[in-house]
Amino acid sequence: MTSRTHDFLVDGGLDFSVLDARLSALLAGAAPWLDADGARRTRLGLHELLVNIRQHAYSGASGPISVGMTVSVGGLTVMVTDWGSVLTEVPRRALPTLSERGGYGLGIIDHVFSEVEYRRSSGRNEWVLAVHAADVTPR
Repeated sequence: MTSRTHDFLVDGGLDFSVLDARLSALLAGAAPWLDADGARRTRLGLHELLVNIRQHAYSGASGPISVGMTVSVGGLTVMVTDWGSVLTEVPRRALPTLSERGGYGLGIIDHVFSEVEYRRSSGRNEWVLAVHAADVTPR
């Protein structure tokens, strides 16, 4: 199977359900190695990142977010770009306990994806999230 790339530009102030539906369809058709639970977890991780971007990079306001997804037999890579405020620190955390308030997003993202990279480049925040097929239990 060759790689397939899909790009979306979403408004950070909108409901992400359209993107979620597109990601669901993409994963169902192009990632046979990813089971239903893995697909749900991937969508959850992406949703958490988009919510964090809206909340922190755009201070709760709407703003453009570019989402590119490449699926291949080896895995899924999601590239997310926003033009909001710089993220001064990317804390790496274990999953928070239920008694903690806030801070769930990055812990969930780190737990869901095989790799998480962040960089600031040319006035934008760039995230690369990867799920490696080898890290997923076969269907």
